[in-house]
Amino acid sequence: MNKQQLNRQQLNKQELIRELLEEKRRLGSIIRDADKRLQKAPEGQVRIVRQNTKIQFYHRTIAGDTNGKYMPFAEHDMAAALIQKKYDQKILAAAKKQRSAIERFLKDYDPEALKTAYVIQSDVRKGYIIPVELPDQEYRRDWEEQPYEPKAFLDNTPEHFTSRGERVRSKSEVMIADALYRAGIPYKYECPLELGGMVFHPDFTILRMEDRKEIYWEHLGMMDDPEYCTNAIQRIRLYEANSIYPWRELVLSMETVSTPINLAVINRMISLYCR
Repeated sequence: MNKQQLNRQQLNKQELIRELLEEKRRLGSIIRDADKRLQKAPEGQVRIVRQNTKIQFYHRTIAGDTNGKYMPFAEHDMAAALIQKKYDQKILAAAKKQRSAIERFLKDYDPEALKTAYVIQSDVRKGYIIPVELPDQEYRRDWEEQPYEPKAFLDNTPEHFTSRGERVRSKSEVMIADALYRAGIPYKYECPLELGGMVFHPDFTILRMEDRKEIYWEHLGMMDDPEYCTNAIQRIRLYEANSIYPWRELVLSMETVSTPINLAVINRMISLYCR
């Protein structure tokens, strides 16, 4: 099983849990509404009799009474309320049963069980196993160890280095890289990405461990330069044309000479989009 399939499995599990929790919330709302309607419902039940093309209603309020009292046309609103009451009783029972089933499933379901089955194996056995799911630590290590060819630096380009010794292109990128590192976010600097038949080098390619999804961070550091700004917008449009959208798979930070980025903003963006 390849990494793309493993990644999809991780997403599917998280989506399953989210959908079940949303369905539980929806069922809770149905139960509350049905309870409120039943509290206001009239006493008894309605018996419906079809006479050729006519429909007659009979109100049953006494236990054991199988016939009931005939309801004239003026009482048809009450008949409708009694029909709704019977439906609400069934809905209430069905919704409670389904909510209980979801609660039992969520109580017993362990999304980490398949990973644990691999973790508990000895190192010798792991060497012979093709795991169904890799634990996060090993998935991250494999992702970080995949080799890539970063974008080359031109001669006489200013040298800026991160705390882990990577060369980047600006002081702001040093701040971003170091903040990602301190936060324990796995990233690659200027890792190649093919979009629309062309190869680009996003400033940072980030592995978001929550869903094991790759996202990208572009730092737009010269937004007071009209030509740079136009090129940046074109680059963003290319991302969008390839289903990579800002604030979903694409993090964007910006600055100008007079409004530089700061560490507080970087840390907030990491917290919002990269975890």
